[in-house]
Amino acid sequence: MAGQSALCAEALRIKDLIIDSSDRMVLIKGRGNYKTNLQTIEVPNASSSSIRLMNDISSFTITAPTRYVIDIPNAILEGGNRNYKLKNSTVLQNIQLAQFSTNPHIVRVVFTLSKPSELNKFKTYTDGSNIIVKYVPHVIDNALQYKFYTPTGDYGVGSGLHNTGATITYSATNDTKEINPRFQTKYYLSQVSQNSDGLILRGIGSISYQRASYTPDNTQANVMLDNTSMLSKLENKTYKIPSSNKEFEATLTINKVNSKKVKLTLNGNNIRDYRLVVSPDGQSLFISHRNFIINTIFSNNPAIVKSYKAQKTSTDYKLIEMTFDKSVTYDVFEMNDNFYLDVNNLGDYNIPLFEQMLTTTDIKVQALKISSDKTRFIIPAKDLNFAYANVESNSKSIKLVFKDKPPVVETQKQEEIIIATNQDDKKEEIKTVEIKPEAKPETKQEEKKNDNINVIYVPKEENPKIEKPKKIKEKPALSSMKKVVIDPGHGGADSGAIGGGVYEKDLNLDVAKMVQQKLAKKDIYVYMTRTKDETLSLEDRVNYSNEINPNIFVSIHTNSTVKEDSYGIETHYFKDDSYKLAQKVHENFASSKNLKKWETIDRGVIKSRFYVINHTEAPSILIEMGFISNLEERSKLLKKGRREDIADSIVEGILEYLKHERR
Repeated sequence: MAGQSALCAEALRIKDLIIDSSDRMVLIKGRGNYKTNLQTIEVPNASSSSIRLMNDISSFTITAPTRYVIDIPNAILEGGNRNYKLKNSTVLQNIQLAQFSTNPHIVRVVFTLSKPSELNKFKTYTDGSNIIVKYVPHVIDNALQYKFYTPTGDYGVGSGLHNTGATITYSATNDTKEINPRFQTKYYLSQVSQNSDGLILRGIGSISYQRASYTPDNTQANVMLDNTSMLSKLENKTYKIPSSNKEFEATLTINKVNSKKVKLTLNGNNIRDYRLVVSPDGQSLFISHRNFIINTIFSNNPAIVKSYKAQKTSTDYKLIEMTFDKSVTYDVFEMNDNFYLDVNNLGDYNIPLFEQMLTTTDIKVQALKISSDKTRFIIPAKDLNFAYANVESNSKSIKLVFKDKPPVVETQKQEEIIIATNQDDKKEEIKTVEIKPEAKPETKQEEKKNDNINVIYVPKEENPKIEKPKKIKEKPALSSMKKVVIDPGHGGADSGAIGGGVYEKDLNLDVAKMVQQKLAKKDIYVYMTRTKDETLSLEDRVNYSNEINPNIFVSIHTNSTVKEDSYGIETHYFKDDSYKLAQKVHENFASSKNLKKWETIDRGVIKSRFYVINHTEAPSILIEMGFISNLEERSKLLKKGRREDIADSIVEGILEYLKHERR
């Protein structure tokens, strides 16, 4: 037997057992090495007659009662012999830890089973010092929920898992001690491997990882694996994340934070585009660029949704739960005030059940197929504090949990946007001021003109928590699945065209917000590439829209030319599937009524190779709502009424298109 092997110079010190609170595995914690030639071992199916030596560890079974025994050579037990009587375990009655012999030094661990039928599920893994005994072959136990994504590592609501504690009795003194290993290590990271387009992290147990944090330049992401221990040879290692596209190349570094936490650090360009995909058994992570994940078929026989359920708890948590007919693989991420859950082997998300669920919650969760075998769930998280999402242990259900933000105490100050023009000195100036309530005009929606200063007042939004609106049960005029991306052109450091001190970016944003508000009232899901004065690249706008996978994409701009007498309105498209959208919107935008009222001309529907309407996947158009370089048209665009009319006409065109759109 293994106990007859020669004693190494420095014995392995066995310190204690760490019992997994989810009743899946036990960690035999050691210091040092029982053998210098390290490798992973796996004990085969055990029987009453089997004894097999693997890497100098022996295992065998004893009947009446049924026991699984491990002998560890060249090992010294610290703290004396002891017996662990387990509480709440469905598999084990007790575990004995003893110094079986001192010449040679052998530590014996004896697992007494409450169910003899479970014996063939025992497997053993080791890195030479720590030894893990796993007695559940899969992540199962349908009654329990195991979190795969948390914002802070604080488990909060629903944290009372299957608390497999124990009473320890020490043989020498007969002293007893209660242990409650709540949320001890539940995942052991043992392997990192590469394929052509990503990294695979493998282990045993149940993965739980925190919300990623990103550097401002989006070149680094940090992800914490909670309740995780790891193979020592993986510590401080950096791995290249392979990719067939060199632009997507990145690296992953693994660091041990403490005995219960491992940090994953991803470095690369646009690192937010990388995803962490959880395997159906909850024991592996696949890290790859989103383009590869979206275009890879994870299953030729994808799952379907069996049920949805939405509810609100007495503690103001909002829950959305979905169940599937088979195990699913998924990834979660946050971007642009939205929370995304991609189920990568889900073909049919059961639209009737989904829309029925929407009537029972005020969370505007959306669902859309992003490919034949993938479905994306999107939750606008702007008005929510994301608490955590967890997945049932057999991966056949996913529960999302949200909590309302606390009410915000309003101050007496209100920011107003002012677009200032001075025709005398042509100063280019944008001002932001604070106006006290008593200084505001009596009619908030009216334009105030004073000494060549045109002021656009943006009314202060009321706090929706003060008076909760009543739920509207009537069926919306359009399908609740319609999604529109509105792109206010330019922004931040990119002011766009400038005329008479007026910046195009501000006009674009103001009209885009009007369009957003008007469409939202028609039960359309509206996404804005930007909602404030910030710099976005053309690629950012395209990637944002393609992530949303909307029905249409509409970019709003103001025209300009060196010819100051040029004026009129235009609608641009590029792809063939966008012409119908351009035509329908332009019919409303450039109607004879509007042309007469606005005293402008129709410059037509034009096929143009603008970047955003060329590279967005949805039908896409770009609207030019007038010339900022023309003094007369610019002065009209500065009027609130003109901008309202423009927004109304764009909305009417969009609605008419969506009523007949089959996408």
